[in-house]
Amino acid sequence: MKARGAVVGTLLVVLLLSALYPIRQYFAQKTELKNLAAEEILLAQRIDELTELKSRLLTDDEIERIAREELGMVRPGEIAFAIVPGADAAKKAAPPLPSVDAAKAEPAWYDRWWDAVVDSMTGMR
Repeated sequence: MKARGAVVGTLLVVLLLSALYPIRQYFAQKTELKNLAAEEILLAQRIDELTELKSRLLTDDEIERIAREELGMVRPGEIAFAIVPGADAAKKAAPPLPSVDAAKAEPAWYDRWWDAVVDSMTGMR
């Protein structure tokens, strides 16, 4: 009787373990479906945005705005002006570089490393 109980118990454990993999796959696929549904909603929104942008870009007003602002184009008979900053504005725009005193500057990490390697090799001679 004990042997029969052990066999039945072993069979139950094997059945339970063999059922775990399909259950895990089921839940993984269910999660993947939820993720794909959320991605589909986001992509549908993006398609709507791009469709609106396409229809806006096909209007004459938008084409003219892009031509004027981004390409610097003007209509025949118009005069385009460009404001160029003067020398004073260029000096104010670029801050002066900080001066580095060579005596106070700490050597770079690779210089310190190389010095350590050279120092360690001098004792080997």
